[in-house]
This record gives sequence, structure tokens and C-alpha cells, in this order.
Amino acid sequence: MDIKEIRGLGCGLLKKIASKNKEAMTWKRWLGEYSFQPDYRDDPYAWLTDVLALKAVDSGNYGVGSILVNAEGKVIALGHNLVYSPYFRSDLHGEMVVVNQFEKEHPEITTLEGYTLYTSLESCPMCLTRLISSGINRILYAAGDSIAGMANSIDLLPPLWKDLSERQSFSRARCTEELSNAATEIMLINAEELLEVLRRRAKHSY
Repeated sequence: MDIKEIRGLGCGLLKKIASKNKEAMTWKRWLGEYSFQPDYRDDPYAWLTDVLALKAVDSGNYGVGSILVNAEGKVIALGHNLVYSPYFRSDLHGEMVVVNQFEKEHPEITTLEGYTLYTSLESCPMCLTRLISSGINRILYAAGDSIAGMANSIDLLPPLWKDLSERQSFSRARCTEELSNAATEIMLINAEELLEVLRRRAKHSY
């Protein structure tokens, strides 16, 4: 893991955020000033997912960021929620964006053994089954999601999905509570506003 490389990548993303939302700008400053804690091995990766989550909010999307890391600890794909902007795409959750990108760019790689996906927020049912299908060994999330998260409820999946998931690990990232809380708070910045968009779409579909 090259901490300087991760810091540089995240700070480059933060520089591009110029939101009119005061809360978003407060988190931009906080993330820019945050110091990685050596006792928490996942801190740099969790921090980067929080940065990407804030970038998602800044672009008019739900605040979730994700990255894919190879066996050597190098960040090889990154992305964030793109459901609402630049146009509506119901499938483009943060995890989906990252896996789509990696699979498109690396069709020659047939196994993701040793790879880790970090996400700022616990995966929803749709993303969970996609991640199971992907074969990524470890999925680590900075913050749990008691409303929509599914990683802690794999036993509720149909038998085939439970069987396929046995080779994988889904758990909280080893990061500070500050980064975990940041992931939740960044997600909440525009969550209710965007959920209302989904409610209206669902209502008008009947």
C-alpha cells in the first residue's frame, strides 16, 4: 500500500469539489485535514471511499464511494454513485460503477482472488449479489447501513447465493469511528431529497 499515492489521489479529487452546500464543504475541509491512523490498517482506503462519496454528493448523486484494490494493495479502480446524474441510471450504485469499470478494462482477468473492494456504505441487496457474482474475495465497508444494507443478512439470500458467498468475506473495514461516522453523514447530506425522486418514479410507474 502506497499511502502517499492514496493521499495524493484523494486530495486531487477534493480539490475539484466546489459545492454550494455548506455541509459538503465542511466535510471537504475535514477530509483534507484528516490524518491516517496507523493502528487502523484500512484507514487510507476508507478515507478514499469517503472522499469519493463526497464527490458523488457534489455531482448530484447519493453519497457512496467505492474502490477496488489488488493483492498488492494498489488501488486499481474507483468510482461513486451515478444513479441520478448526469442522467438517471438505476443500476449505477458505487460498487456497480467500480466493478463495471474493472471488468470492462480487464477482460483478461478471470479471477479476483486476493482482491478487496472497499465501499463507504454497506452494500444493498442489488450490489451484494453483484459482488458475490464478481468473485472479489473481500468486501469491506466503512459504515453499516441498518436501513438498506444487506452484508449482515446474507443468510436471508436464496440458497445458491449463500453457497456462492461462502468463499468471500463481508465485514466492516478496520478504520476509525471518525471515518465511519463521516461515511454515514456524507451519505445523509442529500439522501432524503434523492430518495424522494425514487419514490416519485415508483409512484408514476403504476
